[in-house]
Amino acid sequence: MAYNDSVIRAKHQFTFQGVMVATLLMGAAITASPLIDATGFPLTSILKGAVGLLAQAFPFLLIGVLVSGAIAAFLTRDFIERRFPQSLGAGMAVSLAAGFAMPVCDCATVPVFARMVRKGIPLPSAVVFLCAAPIINPVVIWSTWFAFPDRPVLTFSRVGLGVPVSLAIGASFALFPPRRDVLHPGIDGGDVDGHAPGCHSPACEGTYNAVGGSSAPELNIADSDIPTPNAPAPDVGVMTRCVAMLRHAHDDLFRVVPYMLAGIFLASSIRVLWGANPPEWLTRHGVVLSILIMMALAFLSSLCSSSDAVIARGFATVFPTPALLGFLVFGPIMDVKNVLMLTSMFSRRFVARLALTAVVVVFIAAVLFAGVVQ
Repeated sequence: MAYNDSVIRAKHQFTFQGVMVATLLMGAAITASPLIDATGFPLTSILKGAVGLLAQAFPFLLIGVLVSGAIAAFLTRDFIERRFPQSLGAGMAVSLAAGFAMPVCDCATVPVFARMVRKGIPLPSAVVFLCAAPIINPVVIWSTWFAFPDRPVLTFSRVGLGVPVSLAIGASFALFPPRRDVLHPGIDGGDVDGHAPGCHSPACEGTYNAVGGSSAPELNIADSDIPTPNAPAPDVGVMTRCVAMLRHAHDDLFRVVPYMLAGIFLASSIRVLWGANPPEWLTRHGVVLSILIMMALAFLSSLCSSSDAVIARGFATVFPTPALLGFLVFGPIMDVKNVLMLTSMFSRRFVARLALTAVVVVFIAAVLFAGVVQ
């Protein structure tokens, strides 16, 4: 799908305005923090904690969006899809391997998942990739290790739970396959590939202008022999691919940063207001309630999986390890932004079933983990 310039400008203008408003609000909060502290609300401590979390989380987010952009600009997805096994067991195994080998966050896996389904890859295998890729890829493993250097069990357990959880969710669609087509009718290559409207580089558009912005006739990649509308055309140079990579990274970054900032302020607020010890009502109701709360926070905060571990570190003094794992495993699979992206490409029935299955499987896995460690 090609987007006209007015749509592109409107999108970026809104994004720029949002950044400016957020900057002004942040400046006002910092300026007024001494006055607010005088009322008894520790705003300065919350802001200091948020800045510390941001300094730790942002580098991993930046690495994630740059790697994701590089994959989108340089890697031909059709190369993978044509060689994808059709058998269930082999397909799931390849999905796990692809999830580990492609260091992309959950923001990038949804469009890839949609295109896998459209190209005829078995739905259970595609679901395994959707669930596993944002949990077990190297960038996420590295960021989790960085966030919890004193608790390596969290890093190993995140991967150790992520693999069986992904396989279980995928297997549920093999045991009980959907009776109807899960994709919305009329989804074309441009929609499914999930390019942000601002990505109008010749290497990325659904239609490719061979002269790069001139009035030359356009070649519709989706209907041609070029492997995929998301991959650069074969004759596109390295510089054009690099520009496409940066545009992908830019769009992903601006889409995810608001969610990350909201999660950072939430984590900092909880850590400051609740202190080093969990509140009495949470202690009284035990680990099961903690797991549910952290899964709900993961869903609402919609963090990028390449940086969510740093935010989870802010909850480490309040919530037990099984609850943190619920946060780290469930969030990359299902959150608000993923639901919105999925519903734009798939039927609501399928998205609802996927979300419910993820809730049940992750909750059971976290509870079982709690029973083992305790």
